[in-house]
This record gives sequence, C-alpha cells and structure tokens, in this order.
Amino acid sequence: MKNRSVSRLLYAHQVDMGGMPIRQPLPTQQVEQIDPFLLLHHANIKAPTHIEPDHAGIGPHPHRGFSPVTFIFQGGVHHRDSRGNDSVIYAGGAQWMNAGMGIIHSERPPHDIHEIGGRQEIIQLWINTPAKNKMYQPMYCSLSAED
Repeated sequence: MKNRSVSRLLYAHQVDMGGMPIRQPLPTQQVEQIDPFLLLHHANIKAPTHIEPDHAGIGPHPHRGFSPVTFIFQGGVHHRDSRGNDSVIYAGGAQWMNAGMGIIHSERPPHDIHEIGGRQEIIQLWINTPAKNKMYQPMYCSLSAED
C-alpha cells in the first residue's frame, strides 16, 4: 500500500440548511469538488422541539443525477420520498439514495428523537453519478446498525 500524507487542511464553513447550522468542508472556495465527490455536510444539532415534528428538519426537495449517502452517528433520520420509501434510521445506520432521473425526498428527525429534543449527528456525502447512469430509475437503500 502506498503511503500518503495530508497535503492541506480545509476549513468547514457553516451554512444554513433549513434553519439548521451545518458544517460544509466540500465544496469550498479553495476546492469546488473532488470528483466523484460533490458535497460533504456534517450536522451536529439538537432536534428543535419548538417546531412541529412534521416541519422540523429538511422538507421535501428534489435531487437528480447523484447519490447522497448519509451516515448517522447520533439520533436518527426519517426519510420519505416520492417513490414511496418511508424509513427511520438510527445511530450506527446509513442510507443511500441514488437520485437517478429525479426524486423528491425529505429528511426529518424521527418523532421520538424530536419529542425529547435529542441530539442528531450525521455526515452526508454527495457522490456524482456517471453520465451514462444519470437517467436510471431512482433507488433508496437503508441499513440499520444491526445490518
């Protein structure tokens, strides 16, 4: 195996995502993308109890042509999409959605996490889909910690 060294460190600036502060180390002004990686988000937030559960988190929004992959370290994520997928993934789990030709989805805190104002920590990485596969049917896969 080839030894590698860190060539530079990038600051993860804070962005607002649906009223939540998210750290975003990619893209930045220094690095637009590292193909096939388009975006990297790190969220470490407390579930907002002052907002109704069905309005907390990230509401319905579209994606096309890439795969968001989410790793849940603490709390959980309730995923719903226009293909009928509806699942809750908790700490230790992951979800992979290939947006393909287009999909609408939401990502919200699960009701049990929301009710107690629990902490949620996730990392989401957007992976570019090769041009020849961008018009495939969308797909969603969830994995629990037990899987």
